[in-house]
Amino acid sequence: MLRCAPYELSDEFLLGLNRLNLSYQSVTAKERDEYVLHVLKKISSPTITRSRQENLEAFEKGWRENLVLLKRIGPTVASLKPRYFQRLPFLRYEGDIIKSTSNDLEYDTFTLTRMILFKKYLSGFERIYELGSGSGQNLLMLASMFPDKKLYGLDWTLASRDIALYLSQSLHRHIEGVVFDMMEPPAEKIIAPGSAIITIHALEQIGDNHERLLRYLLASKPALVLHYEPVLEFYREDNMLDYLALMYCRRRNYLTGFLTALQCLEEEGEIEILGAWRPFLGGVIHESSLIIWRPINKKVSRENA
Repeated sequence: MLRCAPYELSDEFLLGLNRLNLSYQSVTAKERDEYVLHVLKKISSPTITRSRQENLEAFEKGWRENLVLLKRIGPTVASLKPRYFQRLPFLRYEGDIIKSTSNDLEYDTFTLTRMILFKKYLSGFERIYELGSGSGQNLLMLASMFPDKKLYGLDWTLASRDIALYLSQSLHRHIEGVVFDMMEPPAEKIIAPGSAIITIHALEQIGDNHERLLRYLLASKPALVLHYEPVLEFYREDNMLDYLALMYCRRRNYLTGFLTALQCLEEEGEIEILGAWRPFLGGVIHESSLIIWRPINKKVSRENA
């Protein structure tokens, strides 16, 4: 699903694979109805949409709660796990719905997925920048897997910046937190050229307002950009479960037209898309897909031609 060879698996992944309960079964007709009803209630909820200011306040409050827990019990998975992960037995998998005895199957598979992606794509970079670092859960995993790398958490909340600072001090790692608004990137360059940039469940919040961010990323000249986000272009409107996910994402004003915008940049010769696919795994209501790309140095390209 993640296009990873066995030799690319990390020790952390293998340990996690043996430790977690990943058993599941197909759902019954009654359970499928229960799932569909749960999603439809979510979609029709009056609280599903929020203004930009309401979003900022909600995330500031949520990550501040993680920071309090972090200071109380230390840098652990439990202290930095976002509270938006739903503890339900259902999971979207291979175009269908499955059910597990574990209510944490979504988060457990998400954890293993990140281990694979980080090892496969980020091992060769000295600097890794995460846009939308949120609770700091990815910074914690990266610091554990790559203790010598320089990590940067960019987020629009002050709480996320403070989490990165606390992780740096408690883990004795190079971790910096920077206040950064993806919808209104600053004029100055923050990202060092030749670095890796990642977004994990972060771009979904910006809807179709991604043109300025893409231009900022291009100007930063990273060597690799990896997105693990809901990509609406991969959903099929003639599939009931996909259509439910589309309805939900559209009501939440989640990321729209992002892959299409990247494909246009590739046609214009500005970037190279190294991979873009849907793993068909994860999420109770919707799934994340992968997009990996890099800018093209046009001057070098002309000389090679």
